[in-house]
Amino acid sequence: MRPKKGVAFDIGTTTIAGASVDIASGSILGTLSLPNPQKKWGRDVLARINAVKEDASLLGELQKSVVNACNVIIQGLGLRGEEIDEIVAAGNPVMEHILLNISPEPLSRVPYRPAFLDSRTVSAKESGFEAGLDAKLYAFPFIGGFVGGDAVAVALSLGLKDEKEAALAIDIGTNSEIILSAGGELFATSAAAGPAFEGGGIKYGITAERGAIEGVVIDGEEIRLDVIGDVAPKGICGSGLVDAVSELIKAGIIDLSGRIKGKDEVATNLSARIRETPDGSGNSFVLYRGASTEVSLSQPDIRALQAAKSAIKAGISMLLKKAKTAPGDVKKVYIAGAFGSHLKPEGLKTIGILDESWLNDIRSVGDAALDGAVLAFRDDKKRAAETLAKGSKYVSLSGSSHFEREFIRNMNF
Repeated sequence: MRPKKGVAFDIGTTTIAGASVDIASGSILGTLSLPNPQKKWGRDVLARINAVKEDASLLGELQKSVVNACNVIIQGLGLRGEEIDEIVAAGNPVMEHILLNISPEPLSRVPYRPAFLDSRTVSAKESGFEAGLDAKLYAFPFIGGFVGGDAVAVALSLGLKDEKEAALAIDIGTNSEIILSAGGELFATSAAAGPAFEGGGIKYGITAERGAIEGVVIDGEEIRLDVIGDVAPKGICGSGLVDAVSELIKAGIIDLSGRIKGKDEVATNLSARIRETPDGSGNSFVLYRGASTEVSLSQPDIRALQAAKSAIKAGISMLLKKAKTAPGDVKKVYIAGAFGSHLKPEGLKTIGILDESWLNDIRSVGDAALDGAVLAFRDDKKRAAETLAKGSKYVSLSGSSHFEREFIRNMNF
């Protein structure tokens, strides 16, 4: 009898990650990720909801596109469809609705309730997956609103419910989930950070691919770039953006309001890299200039990052307030997500996402949502996910005057 195999997916707004799993042992046999092809209908979940609202027939196209990407991952993992006995998927509510061919339209209007909260188990084959005839697709349950299966999977993989002291998990991405464990309870919310953290909406922004600047160091007047593949830069990804802005703040190029200073305000030779933008949108700073390529950061790029980080910081503030927990009470901070694990804690502190008192308590945990999805091949872990989802307290940010005040208050670096 052949060993049972499964494939787990973390279906993100920007990236889909998959892992092949030996079901009996729970061991991961291989991992692979691809960009989510749904971006052609919009970079964020709201754009994709609106696309389906405007043309209901697009739901099938979006569903087919994500399943096709998953099938490409399955092939890339060296698996044949008939070898797959089960598929597990975790994603935010919009991604899971679309995966299951259920309209996410209810999430477009107050009170922003998903069409379902419980986990769903359906035929993988009938959903379009390359899988065995009897293979099932298990989709994680939701906590509420825009806090979905990926957040439940993160909490499951980290054992957040069992933390003895206050702990915070932040899955940084286009749709950033924030989960606080405090006083034996879980509080969760979702901050619409937008695509800036994953390189989207940035003039020279690209995904973390060959040629992407993923790290920046400014040493005096010298700039050192860490480029994926050790090739000439062709753009900048999210971790590079956070690094660059953090370094430019410390170098005095960007002030705490987020403004890129003018040439005459910078006393070092770094001023030669500052350019005035003809359209009046503010200055830009050149990180790299080659024979035919340039990578720079514009003032609108900085504003996009400020809005993204402020949304997350305000979301954290809301959870702490709801749980009656002070920042100093938080003893562990988990930074999750394929993207988040590449971020330097110092950079996150400099741009203003993390409290300074947390610097020694930060742990990068990689794609914790995918890790949680891998666990769910076990029935007891599925039950644990259901219990966790039902027992967590959803904190809505929509229409909250406290959130709006915190968002504005945290815009500066």
